[in-house]
Amino acid sequence: MKYNIGKFLIIFVFLIFPKYEIINAKTNEEIFLGNKDAKVTVIEYASMTCIHCANFHKDIYPKIKENYIDTNKIKFIYRDFPLDKQALFGSVLAKCAPKEKYFDFVELILSTQKKWITNDDTFIDKLKNIGKLAGLTESKINNCFKDEQIVDNIINIRTFAERKYNISSTPSFIINNKKYSAMSYENFEKIIENLIN
Repeated sequence: MKYNIGKFLIIFVFLIFPKYEIINAKTNEEIFLGNKDAKVTVIEYASMTCIHCANFHKDIYPKIKENYIDTNKIKFIYRDFPLDKQALFGSVLAKCAPKEKYFDFVELILSTQKKWITNDDTFIDKLKNIGKLAGLTESKINNCFKDEQIVDNIINIRTFAERKYNISSTPSFIINNKKYSAMSYENFEKIIENLIN
């Protein structure tokens, strides 16, 4: 495979992560939405190829954003948990975006899954096209796809999630250090309201 990401695929096939140290799985520079000092922190772990993650972002996330993020009641963090090679490339593409557009890219990649997920490596060019339509140059995208540090960081985040929270599927949510699986908006609302009040 012509991209350096290919050398990491064996890791995903066998799910062997121990040789990667968890150094910067989370940092103070982590991109977030909402109130950095909020009483409630919601962390979403998602895979760019996960249809349930896409459905969450289409049906439930907008209500959470409107009622809790935009009103500064919570701090919301998105973290990558790629389940396959294509998801890893999608995560790298999102990391290519300017910080202020990162969440827009996450939404774009998740909402266009049917346009770029394929059974062969043509997905790379399709992801490139999505990135270019969103304002990135092909040169910028190619450089990101070859950036081993970006890949290392994504793998470290996944490893951290597996070890600390025992996450094995997506979407998974950590709300004030407690793990939850996919759930309805009503359940989100109940949990968040109980923590806020």
